Amino acid sequence: MSDDKRLTAYCGLYCRDCIPSKKELFSTAARLEDLLEDLHFDKYAQVKAEQSYWSKANETFKKYQDFTQVLQAIRELECKVNCREGGGWKGAHCDVRNCALSKDLKGCWDCADYKTCQLLEPLKKFHPNLENNLALIKSEGIENWSGKRKGHYRWL
Repeated sequence: MSDDKRLTAYCGLYCRDCIPSKKELFSTAARLEDLLEDLHFDKYAQVKAEQSYWSKANETFKKYQDFTQVLQAIRELECKVNCREGGGWKGAHCDVRNCALSKDLKGCWDCADYKTCQLLEPLKKFHPNLENNLALIKSEGIENWSGKRKGHYRWL
């Protein structure tokens, strides 16, 4: 199976474009989390947050616990397996994938109702070029569309 086919989600997103597919992000976050734990950085942050004889308090370090929660939340975003292999957003609980499979479709682009599909609406808000992707896949085929896709997220 070609990369285009393997990495095209049922909804029309391309797996390599998603932040949750960026392995370097998650390995770096894991290394940072491990290093901070090894250094007992929580204790260091606590000391830095308090005023002492040799330094004034750094208010930012009072938020260290928030930072570690965000770091953990980032790590939980990781998508280890692409959509067509059972991973992707919400794993096996993806309503879009389940709908396409129940209709025996290769993806939403094969559905006559993809332009008005309510299951795709939340994705369109986050991924404004989703409908363009679906039209490209429909016209170019799942094996040849990815080089013509546009920005993945609304901020890119």
